[in-house]
Amino acid sequence: MDIGAILKLTGIKRFLKNQIIAKEGDGSSDGMYIVLQGSVGIFKDYRMLNEKRLSTVETGNFFGEMSLFLGKGRSFTAVALDDVIALEINRSNVLEIFSRQPEITYTLMQGLCGRIDALNTSNQFLHTETKKDSSSKVLISGDSPLFPEGHGNYILPIDNTLSEILYEDTLKCPICSHKFANLTVLVSKLTQESKDDDHRIRYKDVEPMYYEAVSCPNCLYSAMTDLFKDIEVTRRMAESLRETMAPYIGNIEIRTGRDRDTFTVFASHYLAILGAPQCFYEHQRITARLWRNLGRIYDDCSDERMMEYALQKSVDEYLYSYSHFDIEGKNMQQLCFVIGELKYKLGDFLKAREFLYAAMVNRDGNPVIKRQAEDRLETVKALLKGAEAQKS
Repeated sequence: MDIGAILKLTGIKRFLKNQIIAKEGDGSSDGMYIVLQGSVGIFKDYRMLNEKRLSTVETGNFFGEMSLFLGKGRSFTAVALDDVIALEINRSNVLEIFSRQPEITYTLMQGLCGRIDALNTSNQFLHTETKKDSSSKVLISGDSPLFPEGHGNYILPIDNTLSEILYEDTLKCPICSHKFANLTVLVSKLTQESKDDDHRIRYKDVEPMYYEAVSCPNCLYSAMTDLFKDIEVTRRMAESLRETMAPYIGNIEIRTGRDRDTFTVFASHYLAILGAPQCFYEHQRITARLWRNLGRIYDDCSDERMMEYALQKSVDEYLYSYSHFDIEGKNMQQLCFVIGELKYKLGDFLKAREFLYAAMVNRDGNPVIKRQAEDRLETVKALLKGAEAQKS
């Protein structure tokens, strides 16, 4: 787009940092905005207790098209995150702008088609990956300061209506005593469908891992379900945990019970990772497990970059446990096998061979794990041999 020509159009607006551009619930506004400079935050319930940032609109992108083309009231509040220059297109100037700047028309149509295509892709995912009835909920995770750079918007095949598999009970937070609904997977009701190459078991209709981390919606204390109540709460620990969670309280919405959503699945894992050092001794073994879960969940979302990020975090924590903690027998075999598998997944075949071999020769180990390590070791050796042949 010719920015110089655009700046001469009627409709150019300038907004200072933190200035509200469009307000949620405003039914009189009929304009959309193209951001020419700066960035705009899109908020739900702005400046309220349950405020949530839905997205960020960067330079060259747009928002508010539903108001212009369909006459709908604002469903969000748009706020300038820094000094912003934007082109407002409304019903009084739309024809002038589209006729004088046809490139804008093309850019808008391209952007709208991209959004429609993304929505269709999401719908296809829902129809092919999960069975649902009209009351089921699958929600998209939103932007949050809790998540690392690169974390995107995802849809997980969550069906909380499976009452024969998911039991709803009440949990009491050991930190703040708040009671809330929680879904527990009934292991005896699970039906195994397949097993992945990394030994992850796939079950019919439900993924238990999506329910393994639980968060208190009040104080945000979070942990794996089997550890949630298994802590001896001290005053110092509670104060430290409150300090850690303070930046997120009021900015993160945790949905409990049968309202559990994709955002909550990710948030519960990341909150548990943040809180583990304050709550558990040798917390690296716990955070390693949480990161490994996240790697598999990102894999379910087809985000290879974030999957590798999470798995690398997991192996780093496992390696710390290997180097610093007194672990023997079957537990050491299990640890070596997991590290070997993670190294294999990340493409570090030399380290994978080292740890898989240690798991295989462990005299006190489990025969099943020994056999699995031996099988994987053969694969790793073949890959290393192939790499050497290519070099020569």
